[in-house]
Amino acid sequence: MKKNVFVLALFCCLTLMAQAEVAKYCMSYSDFVAGNWKSVDELTQGRTKRVCQLKSNDKQCRFKTGVKEVDKMLKKQAFAVMYGDHLYVNCRNLRANGYTLDISGYTQAVRYDNDKVCVMAYKNHDASILLAVGLDLASCFVDNKAVRLGMEAGAVGCWIGNYYLSHAVCYLVDSDADEKGRIATTRMNDKFMENLLSDDASLLERYMATNSKRNRQAAANVLPILMEKGLVASNAIN
Repeated sequence: MKKNVFVLALFCCLTLMAQAEVAKYCMSYSDFVAGNWKSVDELTQGRTKRVCQLKSNDKQCRFKTGVKEVDKMLKKQAFAVMYGDHLYVNCRNLRANGYTLDISGYTQAVRYDNDKVCVMAYKNHDASILLAVGLDLASCFVDNKAVRLGMEAGAVGCWIGNYYLSHAVCYLVDSDADEKGRIATTRMNDKFMENLLSDDASLLERYMATNSKRNRQAAANVLPILMEKGLVASNAIN
């Protein structure tokens, strides 16, 4: 296990140094639907040489640019951050049945049915342990006026295998915030999946074939079904 952690962390570091892409953000679900993304670089105006980092701690991701007001906006106001093909949604204002999710930072997400979002929220601490180790070792500084998101390490850590997804569940975001700033989500549980697959007996049978309710509703089981249904891109968790 220790050897695997070291190898992953080393790979994260090497990948991070080899490639860093500009981070983009959007302020609301409506902006996400409309494709209104803005570069983080536009906010920092070259005032920092620090890499924009993805930190993982206690099941959540946080973005750091080194510019206080930008970090505050990303933490409290932005709806989502995009890096390459990877989407991260701010869970701060997300609600499930009126309650907050078990994380308040950013978490992984994928585009669902073109204009909706499927958010993966971890159910326990196991999934963040190895990721946290890799990201802590991968944090570094570069001499670059543009603020660039050192997320390749985070992407490798987050998406490296189904082990992580087996400890996460899926929530659907398909509307803007209410007057109090709260964004309603729908848990992709058995009832949701049964309704979704009511016109596809074979896929429903495949979903229900997993006997354990916990494993059946885990993202590792739900996402492949959504891919087969054509609601999520086939390479969404690669």
